[in-house]
Amino acid sequence: MSQVSWDRIGQGPRQPPRSTSYLLLLRPKRSWRRFLPKLRSIITFCLCLFFFAWLILPYDNVVRLAVRWNLHRLHHAWTTRPAESWVFAARPEFPVDLGEDTLVVLKTGYGTRDRVPAWLEALSPGNELKDVLVIADYSYSATKPDNKESFSWKGRSLPVYDMVERALGHENLRGYYQEHPRVKKYEDLKEAVEKGEEERAKKLSKRFGWELDALKFMSGLEFAYDRFPRKKWYLLVDDDTFLVQPSLKPFLGHLDPEQTHYLGNAVGDFKARFAHGGSAIILSQATMQSLIVDNGDALKTSYLDSLDEVWGDRLLAKALIRLGIYLDESYCHLFNGEPPRYSKIRTDRICSPVLSFHTLPSPDKMRQVGEHFRNVSKPVFWLDLWDIYGVTPPWRQADETATKEWDYVGEPDEQVLTIKKIATASDCMAHCEKRSRGCLAWTWEAETMDCHISPWMIVGDKAGGKVSGINLSRARHLETNCLLY
Repeated sequence: MSQVSWDRIGQGPRQPPRSTSYLLLLRPKRSWRRFLPKLRSIITFCLCLFFFAWLILPYDNVVRLAVRWNLHRLHHAWTTRPAESWVFAARPEFPVDLGEDTLVVLKTGYGTRDRVPAWLEALSPGNELKDVLVIADYSYSATKPDNKESFSWKGRSLPVYDMVERALGHENLRGYYQEHPRVKKYEDLKEAVEKGEEERAKKLSKRFGWELDALKFMSGLEFAYDRFPRKKWYLLVDDDTFLVQPSLKPFLGHLDPEQTHYLGNAVGDFKARFAHGGSAIILSQATMQSLIVDNGDALKTSYLDSLDEVWGDRLLAKALIRLGIYLDESYCHLFNGEPPRYSKIRTDRICSPVLSFHTLPSPDKMRQVGEHFRNVSKPVFWLDLWDIYGVTPPWRQADETATKEWDYVGEPDEQVLTIKKIATASDCMAHCEKRSRGCLAWTWEAETMDCHISPWMIVGDKAGGKVSGINLSRARHLETNCLLY
């Protein structure tokens, strides 16, 4: 008979020892709330570190620019349509007299100077613009002061100011550029102009006039501010850009010129998002004050950069970014880099006003646009282009499913879906209907049998060998929303 320990009598049989893992399972679970204060501390520390880094980073730092870029894209994805009630406001918050409060800096060149008279003629009889400053890459005044180039407007003379010469003579560039190739090109053009060698000057301007254009920006804006320091708004415009004044006036009237505004049609990547010069650039009084008066170092850097920068409009953006003034992209859909008949009317802007048109390379084309807009006195919306050009939209016509010898798409780009070997125009229209939300217009080419599916539509024009149409149901829906808005 086995012995029994007297101290275990009444305690039952001995239990096997419990393993460590089993004991751990028997422990009460720790509540996640015990870790909450620690988690909050970690999050607070990370946020403080982020904001501290944000404060000390330069305005043009790639991290800052990337964050701004992605936040804008996120905001755009959530926004279905911009709020533009300012168009209908009876009393603008910041009333603007286009004659007294704005300055147009009209940018031209020797090779395109014949556009300037057409630009002035295209202004409607109700034009309110008063002060226009013409800047260029040439002038006859250097050796022939009695033969100074000028244009006549409203009974007065508009002289041409050579901003390239002014830039190269500026204290910020003096002594830096003796052997620079861009300077040599300018000197060749200047010599040809002063000697009256018309054909040679035209060839030189055509070859590298776009390079000299970058040298006009900073000197032109500084010159404009020196001459007109009290303007509320400064409009930088190319000689092939048409301004829609009835849309421009209410737009400026809802913005405070004492705030730093940099406005235009956004192009470029996140590292240098800039306003496209051809679509017009608008700067407020506060922005000009900051750029020209308050920050000499930024201005000097921009003068130096102008010797190598390809695009002057990007040069301007970089200068402003260094000051913490970024392009306001909430208004970029109002600016337009295309001529009226070929302006891409998209779903996100169809009910919005349009401020400008571009790519009017010949004087005749500028005058034609002026004739069509001559009697327009109200803000022009993108959808109004059909009526202004006397074209009845297909969705207002009974059973107008396709138009022969016409093109509602225009020049295809990477956003246009091109489907090869489509046998008929009806098949192309069917492809558009299958992609209803992504197709606003379609064009079928008989010769190549290509079918173009486009997310926009244009007023268009005659086009031999093409059949084109509009997504009628979607266009009607969009127009109805405009009427309700």
